Amino acid sequence: MNPYPNRQPTDWYGQYNPHVYVPSYYNQPYQPTGWLGFNFDRPAPKSKWPSLNPVLASDMTYVRYDIRKPAREGITLVTWQQISHVPAFVAPTYEMLIVSKAFPWSIVIRAPAGSVVTCGAIFDGLYEMLQKYIEDSEWAIVALDKTRREAIEKAAKLRQEKDNDKRLKRIDWLGDTPLFKGLEKDEEFEKKRHLPGSANFAETWVVRFGKP
Repeated sequence: MNPYPNRQPTDWYGQYNPHVYVPSYYNQPYQPTGWLGFNFDRPAPKSKWPSLNPVLASDMTYVRYDIRKPAREGITLVTWQQISHVPAFVAPTYEMLIVSKAFPWSIVIRAPAGSVVTCGAIFDGLYEMLQKYIEDSEWAIVALDKTRREAIEKAAKLRQEKDNDKRLKRIDWLGDTPLFKGLEKDEEFEKKRHLPGSANFAETWVVRFGKP
């Protein structure tokens, strides 16, 4: 029996699918040497999700990343250099799906051939996905929700003062909660969030956000 049901995909079609992020900068081979700072030969802090790198787990992560910035800018250089190429999971994992209660989109993180999903790929993928413009059909979701609409418009105004881009972006959807708070499992939400008839993923995780 294959212990890794999340098998290596054979088609890398990220360039044809706007919801698939294929990181372009890494081709590191998988090195199952344990998480950064953790030695599996001695007791270590325990997470609710031991299969996930503690750098990413919502109950253990020390990374406080303002996702309005590229990961290489929002995460300190020393930390980024230490975690960017580290595998995101204990078992070699080649693709994963991320959803959130904070926004209506989902994103697939898929590793290039010969690599595994890394922490850096997840941070980069989330940033790139949230830099996309909000579509008319997406805006319709909140058009009649005054509180959410005003929060998005307020966040957009603050951002536009810096980048002079007047179109609404997905990052504005987070309002005043753009801080990455980690990944976690919520099987009930994941089941409800799953689009009927769409592909299933062995690894589906919920990303949390909070106030800086």
